[in-house]
Amino acid sequence: MLWNLFPSEVKIAVGDPRARKPTGYPDEETHVANAVTSRRSEFFAGRECARKAMRDLGFQPTAIGVRPDRSPIWPNGLIGTISHSRTLCLAAVALQNDDALSIGLDIEPDSPLPEDMWDTICTSNERSWLAGLPSDQRTRQALRMFTAKESAYKAQYPLTQEFLEFEDLEIAFYGHDFSAVFQRSVPSFAKGTKLRGRQVIYHGHVVSAVCVGSDQFNKGAVS
Repeated sequence: MLWNLFPSEVKIAVGDPRARKPTGYPDEETHVANAVTSRRSEFFAGRECARKAMRDLGFQPTAIGVRPDRSPIWPNGLIGTISHSRTLCLAAVALQNDDALSIGLDIEPDSPLPEDMWDTICTSNERSWLAGLPSDQRTRQALRMFTAKESAYKAQYPLTQEFLEFEDLEIAFYGHDFSAVFQRSVPSFAKGTKLRGRQVIYHGHVVSAVCVGSDQFNKGAVS
């Protein structure tokens, strides 16, 4: 299922943060030198997955640094995304081209999202949609919405450098597919632009993925 989340040219690798002692490249160590063990384990497991995906693309593994905004620093010509929980980490890497300008991936443990968080995460249309569902489905569908927004945010950020609020994207589901629609214009994306994504359940996690292509990218759009 994971390998259908992105176009075939995007390589995905899977890891477990609990599998080994957390270690990484010296250039990476500085970013988590004072972090607790669980945070170090997740950080390095994610980068280990990213390097495996890089090897699958034919690239030599290298250190993956951290920008001031905490996003990964990818080698020239590559795009990538990392997400992790305490028990699972995923990374996706690809050559940047017109079909894949940027990618975003998010994983969350498949558990109910408390209703007191919905006002923060959901637009009024999304809350209305949730209210129309059977009561036993609402909290898990709200989680699906949350992780879809997170993956869309990660996909747009490298192209816009824009910090979005949850209400700036509106999600609609179509089976395993979803759209994330911009509710306001930001650099390179006009209001109403739809980012396309896919979502699956994998090892007790909801996994969401978005790939932005040149057909969705408008350099003339401004906030």
